[in-house]
Amino acid sequence: MRSYLSNYCEQLVPFTYVSLDIFDTLMFRTVSDFTMIHQMVAKLYREQYGISLPLYPKQRMDAEITARNVSGKNEVNMDMIFEYLSDYSEEERNRLRFLEEKCEIDNCIGNPLMIEVWKWCRDNGKKIVIVTDMYLPRRVLNTILAKIGVDYDCLYISGEEGVTKRTSELFAVVLRKLNIKPTQIIHIGDDLNNDINMPRMKGITSLLRLSKESNVLPYIKVEQYNSSLEKDHLFSLLSRYCSNKEPLSAEQRIGYTILGPLIVDFCQWLHVIRKENNLHKLFFVAREGFFIKKVYEKMYPQEASDLMYIRLNKNILRLPLLSMHNSCEYFMKAKVGRLIYDWKLIFDLLYISDYESAKHFVTLRTGFDGFHETMTLKELESGKYNEILILLFEFQRDMIEEQCSLLDEYLMSLGLFEGSVGLVNNSINGNGQSMLIDYLLSKGKDCDILGLQFIKTSKCEKLLKGKCRAWLTESNISEFSKTRFHSNCLLMEHLMFEPCGTSIRFYRHENKVEVLCEAPRKEQKDWGKIANIQKYALEFVDDYTRHVGISLDMAGFYGYFNMLCHPLYDDAALLGHLNDDDMDGDKEISDIRFPFRFKYLFSKDIPFDVTWHEGYFTLKNVSRWGINLYLISIRLQFYKQVVKNYIKKIIFLKRYSN
Repeated sequence: MRSYLSNYCEQLVPFTYVSLDIFDTLMFRTVSDFTMIHQMVAKLYREQYGISLPLYPKQRMDAEITARNVSGKNEVNMDMIFEYLSDYSEEERNRLRFLEEKCEIDNCIGNPLMIEVWKWCRDNGKKIVIVTDMYLPRRVLNTILAKIGVDYDCLYISGEEGVTKRTSELFAVVLRKLNIKPTQIIHIGDDLNNDINMPRMKGITSLLRLSKESNVLPYIKVEQYNSSLEKDHLFSLLSRYCSNKEPLSAEQRIGYTILGPLIVDFCQWLHVIRKENNLHKLFFVAREGFFIKKVYEKMYPQEASDLMYIRLNKNILRLPLLSMHNSCEYFMKAKVGRLIYDWKLIFDLLYISDYESAKHFVTLRTGFDGFHETMTLKELESGKYNEILILLFEFQRDMIEEQCSLLDEYLMSLGLFEGSVGLVNNSINGNGQSMLIDYLLSKGKDCDILGLQFIKTSKCEKLLKGKCRAWLTESNISEFSKTRFHSNCLLMEHLMFEPCGTSIRFYRHENKVEVLCEAPRKEQKDWGKIANIQKYALEFVDDYTRHVGISLDMAGFYGYFNMLCHPLYDDAALLGHLNDDDMDGDKEISDIRFPFRFKYLFSKDIPFDVTWHEGYFTLKNVSRWGINLYLISIRLQFYKQVVKNYIKKIIFLKRYSN
């Protein structure tokens, strides 16, 4: 590319002046068509002033057409165009014009190749002339050029001169005002008529601008992204970024084009819900809340003082819950998900370090000495071992009381009881929020907590009695897409983790309540990768908010979903090999130690340790056809279950009505 650029610049050597077009030459808009800017203006007007203007995009174009018809061959400018927006008051026209100029400034991305050409011109003493057919005023164009880092010696604007490049007359103005011969200047632009043929009519040499082809990622499907302004804006921004940064690393691709848009989309929803419910604070729950909070406070810095990072999980709540009347029930709620348990695990869950003393304490009172035996989940749930559990709770009474006191102090210090709050987390069933609320109510503490999560089940809705909102559940994406997201939540969580282990319990340090975190094991190997993915995702957040951060309208979800279903091999290798430290044993997201079996494509007997199935298939070099077969299989199973549930509901309603 460097030699190609040098050869291109060699063609500029004979000329004293180099003339450059702006739009689609020195820079690109982050929309596919300039008329999208008018849609963006209408959207921003509604958001800022609460007034919907569905007809504005057409009215804006009609006003420009009218102005051009009235002016005849002469060029128009913004004053002329907005004069014909007769359906609007002067104040409204001023607002609309301001928003359009802002959108034009914010939605420009420099063309790196042409900026390199501009630099070469400056280094080689060329005079820079900017020539553009544009109705925007000089101050706006100056701001755009400054934003992309381009200065100039002369700027000629059709809207000021009253003539255009497309008739070649603007080039005549340039020659006359510079008082130069056509052989002294070369013009570079993108339009075959306006920038190539027309200057040649005036004897001026012309060149097509350099530009990298706009790359489309395999996860960005055009049919999903050309249906709305929001999707078009994101599609254009991602395409330009990928073109300018080619080649992308897996970390860069996953962070900038997948995780960034996904979490921005979610945080935009969070922001709306917070305003709707007048939430005093937002609490981002560890560990996935670590990255969500970073994105949210970058998008809405004015709310930074109301954003809290809170460490709440089953480990933190388990001992305080045992202070409640029905302690065995809450111990089961805060257990780990296993079918078989042993007593060592029970001791560990209760933070009993002296196993022998605990065993002796129980044996002395009950005669039970079967601590070498295992027990099933069903036996625990039936209450078979409640007597022993209650004695173990008594054995840990001092620690339980200490953890209760520290939890109360911790929550108070964060301001959990200062009005209505939102609890942002990746919960599905709402168990954590439910246990926290039950605990606080048992202590007589008044709290108003609204759960804010990605997705929720009917069980969650019932458990929290409506005190939760879920982004995907409330969206219009397909139910099947929601289930695939649900099935791969573990993968998304790991992309948002902070660089430390899971929270275990509270302790006091220098008169302040701190949280002890588990010593990291295999997950520690991934911290560098996760940090890079998060870095690139935050780069997207900066870029998106800088280019008019309009609502993504679920566009951020589609890229992530497409990656889940059909990942590139490099991305599957990075994500599939992420480690998950768990009490059931450490494992990888897509453990490829298991040999591939054709029956897996029909969702049969897939090993439990393979969490992300599509990633596993990709790493096993299963063809796209094979993965599609798997997706068809699980889709059929999904709809089969939907029909079964519907039939059950009909039968139930008939019986109830009789």
